[in-house]
Amino acid sequence: MKPSLSTPPRQSAAPWACHLCRGEALPHTAVSHLAAPDQELKVLLCAPCDRGRPSRATSSLSPADFHWAALEQEAAQLLTAFKNGHWVPYAQELVFAENLAWFVWTEETLRAAVRTADPWTAEGRLIRILDSNAFLLLRDTPATDPALHTLRRLIDTLAAAAA
Repeated sequence: MKPSLSTPPRQSAAPWACHLCRGEALPHTAVSHLAAPDQELKVLLCAPCDRGRPSRATSSLSPADFHWAALEQEAAQLLTAFKNGHWVPYAQELVFAENLAWFVWTEETLRAAVRTADPWTAEGRLIRILDSNAFLLLRDTPATDPALHTLRRLIDTLAAAAA
């Protein structure tokens, strides 16, 4: 009887993870990240994060990129939940979104809108997204920046539902 020849298991490298979203990164998309005041690291990004981040014109990550990544994920999840019927916003949240859709976003205007929101809106899921990362992202990013596209889509979708 001949011993059976078995092929050795194939070794495959696990895909690299994107530093911002933990998705599959592209090995050729490396940027600098200042991990500590005296330590600069090269990190990998996936294509959507590389194209969408606020500091996409530079070869290094900024604090706004991390706020963008969190906001992007939260806004996309909430938009999907709304479209699939898994999240039904309060009527006041829809009116709040309709008002947000009409004014120019800055850190100050968004903070004022959140601060003056009625109690029902303040308890909703939309405010939780705006209350953290959106403020900090708008500190360094103009409202017209494509980095705010997903949040803008969420607000516009909710505003259309209010009409």
